[in-house]
Amino acid sequence: MDTTPLDLSSLPLNALSKQPKQPRAKQTVLRIISATAELVTQRGLDALTTNKVAERANCNIATLYQYFPNKQALLSALIESYLNDMTRRLNELLEQLGDVSVEESTRLWATLGIGYFRQSGGVMAELLRSQYVLSTLPEGREFERRLMEAMFRFLSRQRQRLVVEDLDRAVYVAFTACSSLLSKHLLEPIPYYSDEEIVEELVRLMRRYFYATDSTPQ
Repeated sequence: MDTTPLDLSSLPLNALSKQPKQPRAKQTVLRIISATAELVTQRGLDALTTNKVAERANCNIATLYQYFPNKQALLSALIESYLNDMTRRLNELLEQLGDVSVEESTRLWATLGIGYFRQSGGVMAELLRSQYVLSTLPEGREFERRLMEAMFRFLSRQRQRLVVEDLDRAVYVAFTACSSLLSKHLLEPIPYYSDEEIVEELVRLMRRYFYATDSTPQ
């Protein structure tokens, strides 16, 4: 299975009950998270168990429990590792955009997000299908908060151009609308529209919402 490689430097150490210090221990944690990703993709969240993960990771169940006391801890680590990586990439993109339009920024971050989803080897698809997991675990809520904060910082730099009255509320509405549309599109077995067409519709939606016009202000 082709999954997005996990970077040890960005492992979700906050999700662990014990912090690995030695290189060998860090490699063990990485194997466990990778095994969790494989099982989630192949069998779904409901079939995931700590015993199956330990077997797939080729480690003793007692070793797994040193770092992950239960199934929820495994899911938290898996979600945090992927969402942290995606958040970092989106944050870097938004910080580098400078004073570009909402139109261009939407095109860039939507393309990046779709590309990341397509490269995740099915892990993100399975997590999106079980959105209750993302909404109940703190990692999912933190992911949403950080993305909305990044969007707010970017839009604040061009506040005078925007027609929305309450930027906080507008960011929440825009984020919710865009994430819902993207989730629906990405989970379609046979998408109604291409990725490129969805990106351009998101661009049009954001442009009209924030500028109240179909042309970007100069």
